[in-house]
Amino acid sequence: MTKLLTFTYKLIALSCIINISQIAQASDKSSSPLSIRELTDIGYFEGVGKDTAKHKLDLFLPPNPENAPVFFFVHGGAWVQGDKNFFGIYSAIGRLAAQNGMIGVVISYRLTPKVKHPSHAEDVARAIAWTTKNIKKYGGDPERIILCGHSAGGHLVSLVSCDPNYLKTEKVNPSSIKGVISISGVYEIPKILLGNVFGNDPEKKIKASPITHVRKDLPPFLILCADKELPLCTSADCKKFQKALEENGNPVKFHEISPSNHMKMVFDAGKPEKQVATLILQFARQVLKPTPTP
Repeated sequence: MTKLLTFTYKLIALSCIINISQIAQASDKSSSPLSIRELTDIGYFEGVGKDTAKHKLDLFLPPNPENAPVFFFVHGGAWVQGDKNFFGIYSAIGRLAAQNGMIGVVISYRLTPKVKHPSHAEDVARAIAWTTKNIKKYGGDPERIILCGHSAGGHLVSLVSCDPNYLKTEKVNPSSIKGVISISGVYEIPKILLGNVFGNDPEKKIKASPITHVRKDLPPFLILCADKELPLCTSADCKKFQKALEENGNPVKFHEISPSNHMKMVFDAGKPEKQVATLILQFARQVLKPTPTP
């Protein structure tokens, strides 16, 4: 399974190289470099085991931000490859957030084989902790954060939101997470696959599955997938996670995008004219509405 996911990403990377000029042109049309400020390669972890390449994030700031909400994005890559740059695809998502009044935060994290689970999720929690502690100095509101991830990143934002231990370890108040968006995510780790990432102990894989930790009082979720998905990310997998959230009384919306596929989903997430981006922005507006004063 990991080999299939990795091969898919390599094909997409090749496609990106071939079409990089088109991607750059699309980004230029949807962003204004004079108004959006980009700060790159900011370190978010300085402790034991610091990775000088992977413990980094980029910020995308709207003009004159003041208590701006935060859109925090985690990339995919089957837990084994990728970074916050990926030919500008993920940066386009950060810019889209900034164009809509949010501060975009796009992170890298350590990958397998250098590390195994739970290191990936621990890094995401560390980056969230950095954001809550530091985003105010950039004009952001640390109490209004939306988490978003694609593929493995969808698994990671779902896991750190559902399993309270990750944010608790980093002393992050879970109430600061106002919404979670999972694009083509993985919610249940299969017991006989992905041993290189999660190990071969079935109990550890169960613990690594977001669906295992679904409980009451989670933030609202937006679950998106394509009609042509990779295994583990299908509509059936998404609906199973959706059902678990709903049965515990949590707000959740699910949309299957057609026609689309696993990688087109993340390409379209940074393009304001596409359905994926429209759904993301609609969800953000809904969950970031101020709470009515009694």
